[in-house]
Amino acid sequence: MIKSQSKKNYLRVFLVWISLLCTTVTAGAQAGRVVDISPPDTAEFPFMTVCFDITERDGRLITDLLEDQVTLREDGIEKEFLDFKALTPGIQLVTAINISTPFAIQDISGKSRFNYISEALLDWANQTPSSSPDDLSLITNDGIELTHLDNREDFITALEDYSPDLRETEPNFNVLARAIEIASDPVDQLGMKRVVLLFTPPSTPAGTAAIESLVSRARDSQVMVYTILVSSLAFFSSTGAEVLEGLSAETNGNYSTFSGDEPLPDFVRLFAPLRSTYLINYQSQIVTSGSHTLEITISSNLGESEGQREFFLDVQPPNPIFISPPRVILRKMVQAENEASPITEFVPESITLDVIVEFPDHHPRELEEVIFRVDGEVVSRLTTEPYDHFVWDLSQYENSALHYLTIEAVDLLGLSKQSMQTPIEVIIDIPSPSISTIMVDNAAAFAGLALVLILGILLFILISKGTIKPELNFGRNRFFKRDGLEQNNNPQLKKITQTGEFISGSSDLDFLEIKKNKTFRLVPISDVIQQQIPEPIRGWQDDVIMGNDPSPGIINIPHPSVAKLHARITVQPGGEFVITDEGSPAGTWINYKQILSNKPHPLKDGDIIHIGEAGFRYQVMDRASNLPITEEKKT
Repeated sequence: MIKSQSKKNYLRVFLVWISLLCTTVTAGAQAGRVVDISPPDTAEFPFMTVCFDITERDGRLITDLLEDQVTLREDGIEKEFLDFKALTPGIQLVTAINISTPFAIQDISGKSRFNYISEALLDWANQTPSSSPDDLSLITNDGIELTHLDNREDFITALEDYSPDLRETEPNFNVLARAIEIASDPVDQLGMKRVVLLFTPPSTPAGTAAIESLVSRARDSQVMVYTILVSSLAFFSSTGAEVLEGLSAETNGNYSTFSGDEPLPDFVRLFAPLRSTYLINYQSQIVTSGSHTLEITISSNLGESEGQREFFLDVQPPNPIFISPPRVILRKMVQAENEASPITEFVPESITLDVIVEFPDHHPRELEEVIFRVDGEVVSRLTTEPYDHFVWDLSQYENSALHYLTIEAVDLLGLSKQSMQTPIEVIIDIPSPSISTIMVDNAAAFAGLALVLILGILLFILISKGTIKPELNFGRNRFFKRDGLEQNNNPQLKKITQTGEFISGSSDLDFLEIKKNKTFRLVPISDVIQQQIPEPIRGWQDDVIMGNDPSPGIINIPHPSVAKLHARITVQPGGEFVITDEGSPAGTWINYKQILSNKPHPLKDGDIIHIGEAGFRYQVMDRASNLPITEEKKT
């Protein structure tokens, strides 16, 4: 019984030990797996394409992954796959041969190292079907450069015809720099690997410096350098050989040596792992520019393997722009005759505004909507294509005014941007009425005037016949006191009474005095200016300066189209007011016509003045009553 229990204990210990051993082996094997993620293809952003490979520790490619074994995270957030598949693309291969004396060394049969290399490359090229999707290039340090050959037969012919001067050609690592540049060209297949197959002697000190500068360039372009060192055994452990081995290691390539005694690599097997990859399509949710990360996790019965790739992405909101908008829209009044009464309409009733939506980040994408606003109010929304124009309904505008238009674009990521305000002035043109219209509209007034005229003629006839004798001294009491003892001392009144005439006018001197009793004011006529300047601007002196400047002594008009010193209004010796533009960029306009710079222009009561795009109505005021002249006359 004791022996039986002891055997059970030994069995338990043995099983635990086996379990620990298996766990260790599994972890070690799993730790050897490498997940290599290519930089994502962002050409169709926000729809992204990423390729990845997973290899065992010995370099064998794993080709039997299923979609449910793969998890993709973008900036830590798991993404749903739009597509997942295994691909078998070709390779973009640049064969670079750096010819030098070591290539000329022959074996006992008289065959040089270069002969072996040429035969190995030809065997590989002939074994590969001509329909293979490989992109092949051949470049040498003695002047041959054939790039991106479409036909494998051209590559074979070039190798067969190549007969370099092996002993007189000096090695030059510029051939490696050019090979990396060719391999970095855009590929025409998703998941296609970029490879440089370099045959070279050990590097010299000058070559070492060149190689070290090329490593980062190759890594940035995802170019793998497969190096075959051609030399004697004694040089395989030299500094120049170590530099080449490091080049291949840092670019995820392969490194081997060839002295003529050992076989060259089997290029079919060497490149086989490069002809398989996995592709994932997904929709990105990145909305900010900067560095981002992709993580891929592979789950299997051996555990999990992870790979990570950091990439930079420029993301900016769409930029909507008006295309050649009009500065002024003139709406004319027309009358359509109706059986009951004429109908007054304004044309045009609408106008089409062309727009374009740009993507400054060079990633065109779908739009959710484009919003059209006038004076801050939403007028129209587009939620389906085309997004290239808006129709602005003008039927509600029957008064002249300056309006500010904007458009806003919202993309499928929720990013949005609003355009700058575009000012457009709508002018309502009401033509002068015809004689017939005046007669109809003022029939009652004309009838009253005709009645007065008839009564006046009748009165004149009665007076001329003596039927009515008017009193001639009716005006005396206007100029003398009733008791006749004291006269008015006004010289003008004396003149009138002495001549017996009633003069309604006055002298030039009195006329100048009347004019000096006048001032003016500027009344804002657009909503925007009325919000910025709620009260009319009064001219308080004979020289008034206007501009976009809050300094004392200047009428400040805070509008972007108004210059710092824009215009001034001055009084002339005769009492008239004139306006002068001070050379402003936007100009000064009277009744919608631009005046010349630095040349005074007379003003009349009721004129429409535009200081840049800021509109005002000019009114002459009476200093004493503080009323417009038109209202003063009424009183």
